[in-house]
Amino acid sequence: MDQLKTFFEKNKGPKVFGAVFILLFCIAGWFAVSAWLDMNSAEQELAGECQKLSGLLGENPAPSEANLSQLIKAVESEKSSLKELQATLQRFNISEIPTLQKAKPQDAPRILQDTLRDRVNAIKSRASANHSALPQGFYLAMEDYENKLPLPEDCTQLSKQITVFNWIAEKLVSHNGLLIEEFAKPAPASGQAAKSDRKPLPANPAKNDLPYETRAALKLSFRCDQASLREILNDFSRSPYFLLIDSLKLQNTATEPPKHETAAQQTSQPEATPPQEGEQAVQRIPIVVGREMVNVTFRIQVLEFPDRNPPKATAK
Repeated sequence: MDQLKTFFEKNKGPKVFGAVFILLFCIAGWFAVSAWLDMNSAEQELAGECQKLSGLLGENPAPSEANLSQLIKAVESEKSSLKELQATLQRFNISEIPTLQKAKPQDAPRILQDTLRDRVNAIKSRASANHSALPQGFYLAMEDYENKLPLPEDCTQLSKQITVFNWIAEKLVSHNGLLIEEFAKPAPASGQAAKSDRKPLPANPAKNDLPYETRAALKLSFRCDQASLREILNDFSRSPYFLLIDSLKLQNTATEPPKHETAAQQTSQPEATPPQEGEQAVQRIPIVVGREMVNVTFRIQVLEFPDRNPPKATAK
């Protein structure tokens, strides 16, 4: 053993050669393993592509330049229709209160509160003129800001809510004798803690891929006749804002239909006066359905479709 050690100490050439050989052997092995892994990966990718190709060849019609051209035309047509739809939906965007747009940020809360008070007083006056009843403490679903200023960063969203709520309230009180029992924002879901009023409202809800944003929600309960309900529904369908009715509940105030005997008596009643000569007999039309009122409960969401890709300002 000592002689072998002495031999390597005296002959350094074989020692260096052996070290270089081991290093080259390791490098060659690493390249071989890498090439083998790459070859396996390429084979798997080739097998997947062959399977896709065989599936395409089995389709009817088979892929071709003509079919590809038709597909491209169809996609472009759908994109154009989608842009037109988005442009149409953006017409339902809610404009802010004009005086609020020109106000300074520190003056916006006071202007918003004054505008809200004026809108509420105007609706109360119109309801009184049309003999319509508003719920006790009515303040356009904004009772929190009757005696308290909102935060400056909340004014934009609250301004849009006031605009839509004011439009809905005006349509309701324009009907004579309509009784509004509830005009408020829906209560939060059970199990969720109520947020502090001093926290700013989220300007944009949780970011998602949906093309719309929910600006407000409103719960309505009122009593009216059938003709007024029909006009209200027509007004909502022609609204300048995008109103989504989550739920609609109708209930007649008369829980029982008219009795058969009453209807039969009305049909068998003789004419009050016989027709004169030259005049046509007028038959009395019985009232079968009745004129009961309708209790209506709405849950409405106000949606807005902002432009996700606004045009970029070009440098002058």
